[in-house]
Amino acid sequence: MTGDEIIQAILSEQYVFLHYTDVEGLNGILHDGVIRQDYKGVVYLTQEPMTQAQAHTNIFIGATTHSGRASHVLVLRLDSGLPIRRLADYEFSVDQSIKLHQHEVLYAGLNPF
Repeated sequence: MTGDEIIQAILSEQYVFLHYTDVEGLNGILHDGVIRQDYKGVVYLTQEPMTQAQAHTNIFIGATTHSGRASHVLVLRLDSGLPIRRLADYEFSVDQSIKLHQHEVLYAGLNPF
């Protein structure tokens, strides 16, 4: 899936979301079949296509602990019953782990933006 195709999916479908990560995170997600909650009990998502540098600034607030994140992205069409909350301009959250087999993975790989 190209960056343009991802943008088109986001614009045309309400439940298409991005989860930015790094190669290790993506491999773990795909291996385990789940995006696990962080220590706050949250999975963060966005509908904003961003370069790695833009995501580091806008999503990961430039934190050195998140250096290298957003090199990869998982694009998901989520089930409409999943409780998704908007947190900020760029961020949405889900207060539970996301099991991939319950949703559709549209793309998993290098950040194409």
